[in-house]
Amino acid sequence: MQPDWPMSLRPSLILGTLLCLIAACSDPVSEETLNRSRATPQWFDDAKLGIFIHWGPASVPAFAFGPPLQPGELEEIMFGNSERKEMPYSEWYLNAMAYPDSQTSRHHTETYGDAPYTSFKPVFEEHVNQQWDPDAWADLFYHSGAKYVVLVTKHHDGYTLWPSEVTNPNRDNWGSERDMVGELATAVRARGMRFGTYYSTGLDWSFQMVNEGDRIRDIMMSAPSDQVYADYTYDHMVELIDRYHPDILWADIGYPSKGRQGELFEYYFSEVPEGTVNDRWGAVDALGEIARIPGVTWVLKTLGRMMMSNQSANMEDDPARFGYKTAEYDSFADIPPFKWETTRGLGGSFAYNSSETVADMLSSNELIDYLIDTVSKNGNVLINVGPDSFGQIPIIQQAPLLGLGDWMAVNSEAIYATRPWTRFHNERGRELRYTRNDTALYAIVMGDVDASFTIEEPGTSYSSIEVLGAKVISTNSTDGILTIDIDKPMAAPAVVVRFDLP
Repeated sequence: MQPDWPMSLRPSLILGTLLCLIAACSDPVSEETLNRSRATPQWFDDAKLGIFIHWGPASVPAFAFGPPLQPGELEEIMFGNSERKEMPYSEWYLNAMAYPDSQTSRHHTETYGDAPYTSFKPVFEEHVNQQWDPDAWADLFYHSGAKYVVLVTKHHDGYTLWPSEVTNPNRDNWGSERDMVGELATAVRARGMRFGTYYSTGLDWSFQMVNEGDRIRDIMMSAPSDQVYADYTYDHMVELIDRYHPDILWADIGYPSKGRQGELFEYYFSEVPEGTVNDRWGAVDALGEIARIPGVTWVLKTLGRMMMSNQSANMEDDPARFGYKTAEYDSFADIPPFKWETTRGLGGSFAYNSSETVADMLSSNELIDYLIDTVSKNGNVLINVGPDSFGQIPIIQQAPLLGLGDWMAVNSEAIYATRPWTRFHNERGRELRYTRNDTALYAIVMGDVDASFTIEEPGTSYSSIEVLGAKVISTNSTDGILTIDIDKPMAAPAVVVRFDLP
């Protein structure tokens, strides 16, 4: 079966599609540095699977209103006339509670009275110190088959998960005294995985947050545009580079137009020669200035609708794009000619949402299908976990990761260090996904198989056929359809047939 991936996109991706309009507002980046940012290192192309972690003070209330977004629903909220205004993302709790008519605001008042969001900080830190074990996280991620881990070091609320020496001018002591970033980096790297840092470069609600009622306009106008925030962000990014040498520098929402972007990139690549960056570095604060012009919001929304139209079918690259392309809760309809990474939560939220149940989570089979489909189209998967405030990853999130790890233990050679083939799927017969390396072509059968099953012939020369995890008894080809007999039936979600190349 072909997975029915949700095409809905979070605000950060929608804004990312608009940023190309004002890329010229950013600090200049040399052509050499731009090209280096787009040249992803081999380790990243080989890795295929990473873990994303959203965790912080918002993990204490752990609340988001409403079910996961359905395909096209976010576009309607942001650019259309949807009656639904709240996003089902608990990491946006501070923003949602600032709208007086929101369900999040009602929940906060009923549960916490008039307590400010900052009151969650000491609770979060006390819980972390009581129970968090970074080695337990690293063990789980390793057993899932992940090759890299990206931690959210600062989300839009501005709270830092490391003891920064860069002072927040608007909020005293708005960061952790415990070096959660460093502890996790050490644990992850001790198990042979790469470590990356996410940082909310475009938004920081401790500096600026607009809640006038129009979501897309409010988000854009919340992007700080002054030199103080630009310097603050630059200094934080340099501090992360100096302290942790992140293998991935993962930006979100955009980057301050006055933030010395070219200088930052040059420093990063000199300090981390095998490092890589994603593509969310446009000058979102310039959009915020545009949004302040009376009557211009409808123009931005019209452009947004146009740019989001049939996004997954667009195989053309943007020559001005920094880094590798990112997508959220999304995929491509074919094999794009560029490296990309898709990310999503295991459920409907990125940070922990205490109301989510197992029914809201991807199953192991769905997660495996998601990975296979993405890799066959030249992508990586960055799958997100949302720990609770104690640092415990809920069992309903662990289960699909462990199921993925069990499948990878048998079939990982069809995933790691592979590249797309001439096509990502079959042309007739039962559904397949293809990957390849220098010695083999892999036909990944979606679903389970009987002891005798058929697939299409790949139409290329091969010297032998193997089925990973089973013994091939015999094969027979008739009219382009290959019958394979093995020693046992094999269960879903997918079975790998290896064609050894001559």
